[in-house]
Amino acid sequence: MKTSYLVFGAFLAALAGTPASAADRYRIDPDHTFAHFAVVHTGVSSVRGRMAVSKGSAILDSEKQSAEVTVDLDPRTIDTGVKKLDAVLIDEMFFNVARYKTARFTGKAVKFREGAPVEFDGELTLHGVTKPVHLTADHFVCKQVKIMVLDRFVCGGDLHATLKRSDFGLEKYSSMVSDEVRLVISVEAIREDK
Repeated sequence: MKTSYLVFGAFLAALAGTPASAADRYRIDPDHTFAHFAVVHTGVSSVRGRMAVSKGSAILDSEKQSAEVTVDLDPRTIDTGVKKLDAVLIDEMFFNVARYKTARFTGKAVKFREGAPVEFDGELTLHGVTKPVHLTADHFVCKQVKIMVLDRFVCGGDLHATLKRSDFGLEKYSSMVSDEVRLVISVEAIREDK
């Protein structure tokens, strides 16, 4: 749900290891980038799901320790593994995807460690509401990847945050579903040729 924040942060963290003296531009690979969420349901267990990223970009200058990222998420792609629940989540009671077709995170790295961004501050717009978000990187790596005919420099990793769904106007069924949402964004970004 609030997965978007994570996705952005993870992506930025991943970009940090890029060996470059000038800013490198990246595009987020939507086939390998997802925002994952977990929320406690009925006080017993967690409902988990994911949301796809429709597009995104980033700029990383590891020498100057600066990074910026923009990520667009597609709430229409929510997948919990339970089709009936997915239908409820995309309907008017929750994400109202007919009205709010995208969610967006924009942010900047605020902390680097060993040349890599590890924390990001930014804004998440979800369900028509914009709120500040802080993301922390769990894992990231930048490296040359060769798979069959593909040969490219990528950065990828995981970012996390805990959000309140009520901050974004998603407070339905608060007696049954926790207000806190754990988010993890798994991101892969491809460096663009100069």
